[in-house]
Amino acid sequence: MFALRSYRLLVIWQARRMRLFLPLGIVVQGLFALGIVAGYPLLFPSIDRTTILYLATGGPVISLITMGLVAVPQLVSAAKTEGTLAYMRSLPIPRLVYLLADLTVWAAVVLPGVVFAVIIASVRFGLDLQISPLVVPSVILVALTATSIGYALASLVPPMIAQMASQVLVVFILMFSPLNFPADRLPGWLAAIHSVLPIQAMGEVMRGTLASNTFPITLGAFALLGAWCIGSFAATSVVLTRRA
Repeated sequence: MFALRSYRLLVIWQARRMRLFLPLGIVVQGLFALGIVAGYPLLFPSIDRTTILYLATGGPVISLITMGLVAVPQLVSAAKTEGTLAYMRSLPIPRLVYLLADLTVWAAVVLPGVVFAVIIASVRFGLDLQISPLVVPSVILVALTATSIGYALASLVPPMIAQMASQVLVVFILMFSPLNFPADRLPGWLAAIHSVLPIQAMGEVMRGTLASNTFPITLGAFALLGAWCIGSFAATSVVLTRRA
């Protein structure tokens, strides 16, 4: 009961602490999705249905990933610099509960952007997406994995390095990750790297659940995301639970 009460209070506290960022974060998510779905097609004189589906399903994924791997490390690093994280560690509450509460608030930030991106894509391209019942757990898994990795990055390295790394990740995600295009277009060495990184798996999971009539749902992608989510969560937990 103490853990549940602490979790509820921490979610409220975190939401209030981020009350200025929450609406801005949701708006940025929406603009990001709008830019990808409406802007990327301008680069092509003509696009076929497969390309349209990649753009329509890639928008929500990029929106989730950029928030988890870019915004989360920056704000958590700021909390470390300001001393907020140290203050929370000093309170008589389970530190894992603090982590779960923080991840819950971040999930609430990223999920509206996914819904908006799917709606925009459907309207922009006139798509009748075949959405699988697995879309809800898939979105949750992708959101948790992205935010867990971002949290682990901010927890394990100095704030300045975490912020710089998050900026590099933006370029890597937008330009060199198979989210808006098939993985076979990548050079062999880069495709091999993506086969063990979670970004490609995030795209496969979302494509397979948003356009299930065109893209298959692979269990390997779910397993890889699960491993990254558990690993990054465990790494963050070790940092938060060790003695200051």
